[in-house]
Amino acid sequence: MADVELDPAGGMAAGSGRSGKAATLHDVARKVGVAPRTVSRVVNDEGGYSETTRQRILDAIEELRYRPNLLARGLITRRSGTVGLVVNDLTDPLVLALAASAQDSFREQGRSMFFASSDDDADRQGAILQSLWSHAVDGMIVIPVRDSYRQLVDYVRRGVPIVVVGDLVGAQNVTRVMFDLDGGFRLAVGHLLDTGRRSIGVIGSAASPYGRCPGQEGIGNAFFASDARTQLVRAEPTVSGGAAGLEQLLELRPDLDGVLACNDMVAIGAVAAAQARGRRVPEDIAVIGCNDIDSGAVVTPSLTTIRLDASLLAGAVAVALQGLIDEPGVQRDPVVLPVELVVRDSG
Repeated sequence: MADVELDPAGGMAAGSGRSGKAATLHDVARKVGVAPRTVSRVVNDEGGYSETTRQRILDAIEELRYRPNLLARGLITRRSGTVGLVVNDLTDPLVLALAASAQDSFREQGRSMFFASSDDDADRQGAILQSLWSHAVDGMIVIPVRDSYRQLVDYVRRGVPIVVVGDLVGAQNVTRVMFDLDGGFRLAVGHLLDTGRRSIGVIGSAASPYGRCPGQEGIGNAFFASDARTQLVRAEPTVSGGAAGLEQLLELRPDLDGVLACNDMVAIGAVAAAQARGRRVPEDIAVIGCNDIDSGAVVTPSLTTIRLDASLLAGAVAVALQGLIDEPGVQRDPVVLPVELVVRDSG
């Protein structure tokens, strides 16, 4: 196997013993008849050359198919033009919507985005963080595995800016961005109470990225001054998990007349299970979800839900990460994003 070397602008070149070797910065310089340093300045957009020279170099780069190595450039400039998005659950529609919107937001900043899922596994998350760090990313956005605080702080100490979505990580060079879930669930509980519900069940996630039942403080505060009763169960954050959660609630509370679900998929499963038991929705049991996924508006009955705006979240994490890059080492307050209750037919 041929040796590999990095040229001054970060080009990757194969050793001379290999046919069809990759073009190097020096190949471009010889083609144009300029010094390698001039090619390096053009590649890194440093100035100090004429427009004619710049165009000749760009033409030669295209003809020779020379490609600078971003990792090597990042080691010199501390900027690679890339960021990493690490999520914990690809089954969550909000996560997929965030990834799509975040890619657009970072493209507007002139950055490319690496996207990976930890599958809620701490070891896998650690391997992904290590890979991103070795590629000299400008920063990371992480929806973390539960109880991985030390793992994240380790990379912060290495100088990597990190935006954490939702979890309770507070350190320099970290910004937390989260939705006001407590406020959202207060709205949902208030709506259920206003419509006469008094035996209300909560289906929390067994794999919550927030390390607790989302909105549990808001739920508790909303119930504090009421005569309603509540029951919490946990389930997988899926349609089948929602159905299982509803079955558990009915076993514990046969008089159940309202349900709050940790996400819309769980709510859809709860609606199906209630109907299979002969319970009408919303007449007998009102069901409220969280996220406002597209399918929630077209199922029957259409889903009442707490809307979490993925594009708003993506814009917020992009701004937060840029702030950390521009001013490293600053202790920053959490960014709390507003939510709203969308009332439809299920509750």
